[in-house]
Amino acid sequence: MALLRAEEETKVRGWFAELERPVELLVAVGPEETPLAGAQDIDFGAEMERVCEGLAELGENVAYRVEQEPDGFPRFPAVSIRPEGRDVGVRYDGLPWGYELSSLIGAILEAGRDTPSLRAESLAALETLDRDLTLDVFVTPT
Repeated sequence: MALLRAEEETKVRGWFAELERPVELLVAVGPEETPLAGAQDIDFGAEMERVCEGLAELGENVAYRVEQEPDGFPRFPAVSIRPEGRDVGVRYDGLPWGYELSSLIGAILEAGRDTPSLRAESLAALETLDRDLTLDVFVTPT
């Protein structure tokens, strides 16, 4: 089954062709919590691998690899979005199905930029921080 519809695939191929640096998707698989009712017998780790493999096929500068229970991942499956293979702390926990896939694609596009897309004011505000911070962002189309 195709990951995207034909017109969406064409659009994503175009975006990925413009990446300014390579992006690696590190797929972390491991023990999964019991799925909610209605999830049937879905292998979420295998499905995450399929999604990341499908995305990697859409651009020369997008690659993926799979690791079993790597350090630093409290939940599985997850994917670490790594510009030039470096862990910069951007991770997507869970399976990005449907509209949520756009968040993962957006993270790949941002990671593939040489310079951040943040406004100068935002970058200046970040420079004033006196310690490292971790932000958790929750995404849902609803």
